[in-house]
Amino acid sequence: MSAIHTEILKTIELIRESFEGSEVVYTEGSCVKFAMILLHIYPKGRILYDLNHALFQYEGMCYDIRGEAIPDDNHIPIEDYGLLQMWGSMNLKYKIKL
Repeated sequence: MSAIHTEILKTIELIRESFEGSEVVYTEGSCVKFAMILLHIYPKGRILYDLNHALFQYEGMCYDIRGEAIPDDNHIPIEDYGLLQMWGSMNLKYKIKL
């Protein structure tokens, strides 16, 4: 396992453990925002999206809040989507029911 891969997984672990419910938040509505956080930290990566779930890709490996992730054939670079679709995706919010 490469050093950068280990570092990314540790970053994900720290974010995931930063608050209870983070996995739900970042898998049910804020996955694009999570990928944007990773892109800010690791700017050589990119975001893949399939209109359902966003993944962060770095050096061929994909990640989400759970750690390593496997993209499906529908995941494409998020910039390939139009501006209005991007805006809608980035503003999805998961509302936690208390």
